[in-house]
Amino acid sequence: MSLRITMSLRRLMRLAAALALVAGAAMPTIAGAQGRLAANGGVPSYQHIFVVMMENTNYDQIIGNANAPRINALAQTYGLATRSYGVTHPSEPNYVATIGGDYFGIQDDAPFSSTTNGVNHTITGPSLASQLDTAGLSWKTYQQSLPYPGYDGTQYPTTGAALYASKHNPFMNFASIQQSQTELQKIVPATALTPDLQSVATSPNFSFIAPDQCHDMHGTSACTDATTLVKDGDAYVGHLVDQIEGSPVWSTGNTAIVITWDEDDFSPTNLGCCDANPGGGHVATIVITNHGPRGIQDNTPYNHYSLLRTIEDAFGLGCLQHSCDTANVTPMTTLFALSPNGGPGPAATPELGSGELLATGLIPLVGLLLYRRRRVAQATR
Repeated sequence: MSLRITMSLRRLMRLAAALALVAGAAMPTIAGAQGRLAANGGVPSYQHIFVVMMENTNYDQIIGNANAPRINALAQTYGLATRSYGVTHPSEPNYVATIGGDYFGIQDDAPFSSTTNGVNHTITGPSLASQLDTAGLSWKTYQQSLPYPGYDGTQYPTTGAALYASKHNPFMNFASIQQSQTELQKIVPATALTPDLQSVATSPNFSFIAPDQCHDMHGTSACTDATTLVKDGDAYVGHLVDQIEGSPVWSTGNTAIVITWDEDDFSPTNLGCCDANPGGGHVATIVITNHGPRGIQDNTPYNHYSLLRTIEDAFGLGCLQHSCDTANVTPMTTLFALSPNGGPGPAATPELGSGELLATGLIPLVGLLLYRRRRVAQATR
């Protein structure tokens, strides 16, 4: 009897030691914080976020539209913000607000060098880009039909119908980027996304993707049919998502893809929220995460300031302008939440503290083994 008890004790202790090693091995994580909730707003830490900005389309023109099957499938499979809004009209101020926290009085699509209506379209203050730089995090904007990295023109082609338009590139509105060749080199053609996605090391922490005007649902004189614009935009978004989900970042750390629209189709209601009401109208915003919940609809009011605040929280940054208004600008916590069983890849490896260990069941199991050890020891006395 004594020999059997001794052998049982040894087996229990070996198993407990193995579990402890598993718990210890789980503690190191990517960027030292994967899976841990950020202290600011409850948004989990993310290593990679991709924002795809589409154009001038109302929520009801996208959600339920048979001409956008990929986008609707993504909205049903992942997360959909059902009350998402632009902050104003037209396009340029919405783009600026997304990375600056304000549109700084801009109410037109004039070039970034313009002072139209007495408003300087070049902003001397900080942006999301400068926040990321200060934090040692990488960023790029991928602009479809941009002729080469660092291009500082206002459109391309330079004559005729513009495919690339600087009004859809908010990084050019900030003086700190205009005046730095290093920063300008982070403005690249969309074709650069393919080689960058080949490894985690070459994938920026933050990517802002702007399709050209024939693929963002905006249209120009070279592409005018509304139905075709939706179909082509849908196909382009589907291709981008396939690229990202097929890349190493999708199985490494926490990664999110946000698909949103700058503003609606100039609906007279000018719906808005969150420090911008009236705003830029009702738009669709879809959040795709590799480790988040599936098939959810979030009816919390959000706008571009909300998205900026979410990105800042996910990267552990400070706030800018309206993203600092915690009373009225809510981060997209529900849409960016982590779910251990969600996603096409393995669940995010948490940085395990005692609370997380308790949730995984490791602490209760080790505790049970120790309890049985004590009972067996008492039985031998």
